[in-house]
Amino acid sequence: MPRPTHRLSVAALALAAATATTTAVVLPAAPADAQTQVDRQGDRGKGEQPAASHRLVGTWSASTTRLVAALGDQTVRMVVRTSIGGTGMRIRLSNLFGSAPVTLRGVHVGVQAYGAEILTGTNRPVTFGGRKSVTIGSGRATWSDPIPGKIPGGSDVVVSFYVPSNVRGVTGHERAYATTYLSDPGDFAADESANGFTYTSTQWYFLDRIAVGAPKTMRSIVAFGDSLTDGAGQSADANRRWTDYLHHRLGRLPANRRMGVLNAGIAGNRLLHHDVGPRGLGRFNRDVLTQPGVRTVIVYEGINDISRGYYTSAAPLIDGYKRLIKMAHARKVRILGGTLTPFYGFGSWTQEREEIRQQVNRWIRTSGAFDGVIDFDKAVRDPDFPDQLAAQYDVGDHLHMSDAGRRRLAYAVDLRRL
Repeated sequence: MPRPTHRLSVAALALAAATATTTAVVLPAAPADAQTQVDRQGDRGKGEQPAASHRLVGTWSASTTRLVAALGDQTVRMVVRTSIGGTGMRIRLSNLFGSAPVTLRGVHVGVQAYGAEILTGTNRPVTFGGRKSVTIGSGRATWSDPIPGKIPGGSDVVVSFYVPSNVRGVTGHERAYATTYLSDPGDFAADESANGFTYTSTQWYFLDRIAVGAPKTMRSIVAFGDSLTDGAGQSADANRRWTDYLHHRLGRLPANRRMGVLNAGIAGNRLLHHDVGPRGLGRFNRDVLTQPGVRTVIVYEGINDISRGYYTSAAPLIDGYKRLIKMAHARKVRILGGTLTPFYGFGSWTQEREEIRQQVNRWIRTSGAFDGVIDFDKAVRDPDFPDQLAAQYDVGDHLHMSDAGRRRLAYAVDLRRL
């Protein structure tokens, strides 16, 4: 397995290691019965209450679907990267797509050293209403109690837990573009060594959000989309989604202007129809508007509706965008529209579909319906042949981006609009 491209600095590792003994201001624990209730369409949910001096702000997320996977009598160890740092970190575990309750034991959170190995002294037990195990009902999700101490932004956080019983129909994220470690039979969640972890996958299981206590001025951005947002085209463990590059840009700003960056992309997802995961209209409330501390959403979804659909005009997609805008404004969330990028040369391209893409982009640019426009199309298209991606931004299939293309998307975002 190749060594991950990005690592924590020595200073950041030292600070993370200090969480084992550091005393810090943390958010109060949620009541034992404070489970977030959600349904399959994401139509209801209960937000978290911030402490007096801090608010709960999202630092990482992954949109979930029902996975074709089975787990049982083994430990799961996943690695995710935070965007902003803070105190009193909480994780959320979801059984949204499960058909029966799921029990997880020995949940721990640490900082990655390398592979499945955890940095010495950082693996901390996690409780849920004071309990060391948690049972999550079908169609539900639950937040952990705050984990004392601080976690820096850009940390490679390791979440481990033991799954005692066989579970099928796992709630999770299909294309993590990150290595998840699975153990032989037994509970290895508290171990900081990599011993016992003999299998790997590239899926995330049950974990769908991480939040931290941050100053009340700190907020988060959610990127809502399909595979182009999910990160298609990157190598495993590279952390080169366009949202990762956006996080790098924000990280260079003064501390009071930084924001959490949350990825709500699902590869293959469509805005108007169920396909891979719930349709975008159905999951928008759950995956975006109930995120802790959300201020702005960037909508970059619709190319799958065009490339796989049989529409004769842009009207259905435009109507869908209007519904997203109405939902966002009802929650006082800013909503930015991303133009749809070229796919000439991809297998499903036709001239008729290209005309619909152009109609959609013209509406996004000129209607004034969104609070702002991010012209992704202009940023990555070939100036000599605008129906296709510029060669340096094309991963090779004429739809998905190279690393340079995903970086270019991030640099098309005007940070002042966030």
